[in-house]
Amino acid sequence: MFEALNQNPVFSGGIWLMVVGAAAAMLRNAPGRIWAFVQRRFSIAVEVPDRDPAFRWLQVWLASQPYAGRARDLSLATTWVPADAEPGSEGAVSFDQDESASRGGGTKVKFLLSPAPGVHWMFYQNRFVILNRSRRDLQAGNARTFQETLSLQVLGGSRQLIEDLLEEARALACPKSPGVSILTSRYESWEATSWQPRRPLASLVLSDGVLEEVMEDLREFSRSRTWYVERGVPYRRGYLLHGPPGNGKTTLVLAAAGELNLSVAVLSLSNRILSDDSLRAMVDALPPSTILLIEDVDCAFKTERTTGDQTGVTLSGLLNALDGVSSREGRILFLTTNHPERLDPALVRPGRVDKRVTLCNATRSQARRLYRWFYRGCGVTDARLDELANLFAEQVPEGEICMAAVQEHFLRHRNSPEAAAHEVEFETTAAEEPEPSAAEL
Repeated sequence: MFEALNQNPVFSGGIWLMVVGAAAAMLRNAPGRIWAFVQRRFSIAVEVPDRDPAFRWLQVWLASQPYAGRARDLSLATTWVPADAEPGSEGAVSFDQDESASRGGGTKVKFLLSPAPGVHWMFYQNRFVILNRSRRDLQAGNARTFQETLSLQVLGGSRQLIEDLLEEARALACPKSPGVSILTSRYESWEATSWQPRRPLASLVLSDGVLEEVMEDLREFSRSRTWYVERGVPYRRGYLLHGPPGNGKTTLVLAAAGELNLSVAVLSLSNRILSDDSLRAMVDALPPSTILLIEDVDCAFKTERTTGDQTGVTLSGLLNALDGVSSREGRILFLTTNHPERLDPALVRPGRVDKRVTLCNATRSQARRLYRWFYRGCGVTDARLDELANLFAEQVPEGEICMAAVQEHFLRHRNSPEAAAHEVEFETTAAEEPEPSAAEL
């Protein structure tokens, strides 16, 4: 029977067609299988979501690569950097320098032109690199946004090569001048969105002893990890800065961060998209060596514990996030408010707020010290500078004018210390003006 089938031309022709078809199918899939084998055995890949700090570093690194200068499909990210940033860190990045930067100091605009979403091929250390940048749309409440992912695959690479690439990207992206990185929230994570130059502590004129007390407390906390662990105390520190507006609450946080080489993560509780769960994820994901700053905390809540009608975050959600089991050890928290009496006692109890700092309106002592700092080196003798400082301080109403108003007065007479001392006039806002008494109503 088999001989008869073999002699049948239809059957034998069908067999050959099947063999040829199967061989063709195998050959057609062979390149893909060979490529998959090469990828598995001879390449290494890393995926970086945009919520990770390394995503920003890679954007800067990609913008400095020769491929970015040849690419036609580009993605733009705009940042601001110190005007005196080292030219060697710019690479292939374009800069737009403003007038203040050209005179020295200030900041300048930095345009990061990196490869747009898609697949890109390039080389790194004589290795073939495949970059896949993907983007997907997200819907968060009424806001429409997107999420990106960078995938780097290096053929013939190793884990050490990937680590070298990431370290090179980090070194290229970090500012070369001392300063403070400002982090803001995005997708339940933190992203560095701006940079502030380091401010000299001497330029921050507070009430006598306040600045020194806060800085000593911060330094003592930073070197006391072992002490906290041995006694079973959570290694966290909380500060409440309160007082009238315009007296340097936020400035104190930035100056302290610059002095201690820390970043500042600014958290806004008024964001309606933020929920209790996402708030806790944000606090838990706080990067190391970062101060958590929550400004105007009294504006986010009423006196009641549950305030879901005002914001997406409830007070109980905030309390749980600050004291959560997964909260990062070593966290430093700063709360600011103009009205401490409006805060729920549970929020400012010991353990959450360990130290309260009052920043009052300007005293004559502060006005005198700020005058000396502002007009130092203005061409007058030290003796005359002291005379003018005393004359100016005598005209400052004790505890009635905020420090911002005093500084604004100096800015109007920035080149004339004599005029600043003799033509004293302060601009006040409604928040600073005293409320009318019952007899005046």
